[in-house]
Amino acid sequence: MFPNGFTEPSSVLEEKEDNGIDFLFDYGTGQHIMHGSVLRECTELEKVRQYIQNVLRTQANLYSVYIDGETDIFGLSVYNYIGQRNIHMGYVNSELKREVTELLLKYPLIADVTDWAAKREKQGLNITFTAILTNEDLITTTETIRVGTVM
Repeated sequence: MFPNGFTEPSSVLEEKEDNGIDFLFDYGTGQHIMHGSVLRECTELEKVRQYIQNVLRTQANLYSVYIDGETDIFGLSVYNYIGQRNIHMGYVNSELKREVTELLLKYPLIADVTDWAAKREKQGLNITFTAILTNEDLITTTETIRVGTVM
C-alpha cells in the first residue's frame, strides 16, 4: 500500500500521547477551581504542576485507586520514615530524591529532574528541585514533606 522506503514524518513519531483533560485543583483550599458552574481545565504547564503536587502529596500503597490493577507503585514510601529519629536523614533524602525523580520521569512531558536540594526541618524535609519539560520549559518546585501532609 505504501511505496518502498516510506517513513513517517518525524513530527508524528515524536508526539507524546494525549493525557486527556485535567481540571485545575487548588491544594490550599482542597477544591477544584470553577468558573461559574464549570470546572476550569488545566493548561499543559498546569497539568505538569498538578502531577508534581500529586507525586509529592501521595503516600505509596495507601489509596486503592493507585493500587488495584496497577503494576507500578504510585506515591512516596518515604512518608513511612519521616519523623523517625532512628533512620539517618541522609537515607531519607536519598530515597526521596530517587522516588520523586523516578515518578516524575514517567510523566511524558517531563524530560529531566535537576537541582535537587533538601534541608532537614523539625518534622520533615524542605525540598527544592527543577523539572525540565520536553519543550525545555522549567518548573522549579519548593515543598516541605512532613508526616501528616499526604493527600
